[in-house]
Amino acid sequence: MALAYDEMSFESFEGELKGDPICILPVGATEEHGKHLPLCADSTQALYTARALAERVKGLVLPPISYGVSSSLKDFPGTLSISFDALRLIVRDILKELIRNGVRKIVVISSHGAQAHMSAIRTACEEVADLGDVKLMALCDYEIAYRLRGTGSIPIDDGHGGVVETSRMLALAPDLVGEARPSGKDSTPSFLVSRHKRRYMTEGIIGESSKATADLGKQINSYVIEELVKAVRAVM
Repeated sequence: MALAYDEMSFESFEGELKGDPICILPVGATEEHGKHLPLCADSTQALYTARALAERVKGLVLPPISYGVSSSLKDFPGTLSISFDALRLIVRDILKELIRNGVRKIVVISSHGAQAHMSAIRTACEEVADLGDVKLMALCDYEIAYRLRGTGSIPIDDGHGGVVETSRMLALAPDLVGEARPSGKDSTPSFLVSRHKRRYMTEGIIGESSKATADLGKQINSYVIEELVKAVRAVM
């Protein structure tokens, strides 16, 4: 079992700190993922990935951040988007507090991969990277999962709420996945900056979710964790 950072007493944490643990911060979002997936899809995946990694590298899992920068999906009901600076500052402050407490190895894992969202996280990491002797990694786990696009039953153009994401959720939280299996695409004209994404992505997804299966999700999740463990061990 992965250790939850906030479930320890201060004495327990002090004891764990002597072993130079890797602290893992999961970051998700609260946003639409089509008619078949829950608003918590990104947060569910981020917490799973953090816990699975922690079990393999004896890490500590921090309480998750379940809000992200989701500005392009504001048209869809249920999406709660925070600002770039809000995310940057909360990630920065959490990292600073970990370093102040003596933590020297930190991994930030997001399962929401929007460009502005990840830029906020990476900017926060850069702002604290020189505070003491700290080893710091930041990534979206879809940077690993999408390496599988174009293989097997995963189309090369699969995306948000499509085969990969639906499969992962079927493996992790099948009770939260609806029966609908929509297909969709992003038809936003090239270079257009628009606050009205729903005009161009009417189903709220990119891909064909009908190709998703729980077995495929297990394979994807296993691949993500194996690759992530390799990356962490190479650095930490």
